[in-house]
Amino acid sequence: MTIFPALARFFAHRKGNVAIIFALTAIPLMIAAGGAVDYASAGRVKTQLYAAADAAALAATTPPMMLKSEAVAKAAATTMFAAQAAQITRQTYNAVNLAIDVHDKVEPGSMTRSVSVTYTTQVPNSFGAFYGLRTSNIMVNAVASATTARNIDFYLLLDNSPSMELPATQAGVDAMNATGCAFACHEKNLSDGEYTNKYAGWGTIDSYAYAKNNGIKLRIDNVREAAKSLASTAQSLMSSNGATYRLAAYNFNYAVSMMQSLVPTTSANVSLIQANIETMTPPLMDSNNYLASNSSYTYPTGVSTYNTVTTGGALRNNDAMTDLNQAFTKLNATMPAPGSGTTAAGDTPQEVLMLVTDGVIDASNYSSTSCTTSINSSYSNSYGSFYRCLQPVDVSYCTAIKNRGIRIAVLYTTYYPVPSNGFYNATVATFASQISDNLKSCASSSDLYFEVNTGGDITTALATLFQKAVSTASHLTQ
Repeated sequence: MTIFPALARFFAHRKGNVAIIFALTAIPLMIAAGGAVDYASAGRVKTQLYAAADAAALAATTPPMMLKSEAVAKAAATTMFAAQAAQITRQTYNAVNLAIDVHDKVEPGSMTRSVSVTYTTQVPNSFGAFYGLRTSNIMVNAVASATTARNIDFYLLLDNSPSMELPATQAGVDAMNATGCAFACHEKNLSDGEYTNKYAGWGTIDSYAYAKNNGIKLRIDNVREAAKSLASTAQSLMSSNGATYRLAAYNFNYAVSMMQSLVPTTSANVSLIQANIETMTPPLMDSNNYLASNSSYTYPTGVSTYNTVTTGGALRNNDAMTDLNQAFTKLNATMPAPGSGTTAAGDTPQEVLMLVTDGVIDASNYSSTSCTTSINSSYSNSYGSFYRCLQPVDVSYCTAIKNRGIRIAVLYTTYYPVPSNGFYNATVATFASQISDNLKSCASSSDLYFEVNTGGDITTALATLFQKAVSTASHLTQ
């Protein structure tokens, strides 16, 4: 009976109230503290698992592993994650809870591998019994993407036909027109009567030299500088991408000439490549409509069978000086079958043909049926009767190259219309609208086609074309 008064005095006393409040609050405080400990512990495990997932994703995208199959890469990632996860305390690794996806996307010039690593597990909570949660669920995910730059052989095919003797700017065209001819002709006849207003030096230099002496930039000058700059671009990208890029350079007019054999674009070779491309000039003519005397020619052009001739005097070819079909034929025979461009044993580089042209063919043929347009005039010389054909690019030649797996990149230096010229109006103007369309069809894809107007930046366009064919380095994306 005496216990009740004692309890009454306890509850009534202030110190007794403090003890009651402490007892009531201690339980949630202990639960909160236990939860914080469990949360921190689970967080440490999660951080360690994220690191393991990252390591697994990167293990599938190392340079040596990029040469392996998707299955081999997945196995490597699995092994890496399992080894690291097994070292993490407070969780038990279970392979059933690991999901790894490896996907390769092969594109021209590169192969991109995407890797996703996902793992779920449970971590026991030390104080979970107090708040009804025995374990904490954890899920980690890592994504990696790597792109390998493929080894590529680039074959530059540069138009150096007489049409490229046109000035590169309107101001230059006007300056040359003042002499009576818009073109700066490279010829042996230093007293060409076509120049009604005799330029300074007429009779001692040709108009090509006149343009050079007076700082009149020609389209061929821009093409030459762009091609030289490309060697430096290739060297820089080769160094940063870890691939091997080799470069060969050819020019074409009535014939095809190699300026530079295929060599790696190393820093040691860049100056050699540039020096050889610097030698490119328009073909030397004897005079209008005639090939220069005392020279060797592959004549006529435009068919699969050619005759090599040496002339003792000037040879009339009716001004047919741009045979792209012959150039395509020769380069197609020169370029080997392309490989995948990896460093795997037995693999070979990819092949890319880079064409720079104004897109107009003007060639001599044996047969009138070789021409895709009706602009097909007959003429004759000491070697027989021939046909001069003017036409846009014959896409069938491009198709034959692309069917071998070789990509074609095209830089179209827009054919400049000369409405004041009767020949232009009667010939080129009739198919001018087809020039760009045919060149677009010649290119392997829309992003491998560029068009540059007169005075445009050919150097940047050519560098951009090159960059489209190469890839970037690998990186962890998430």
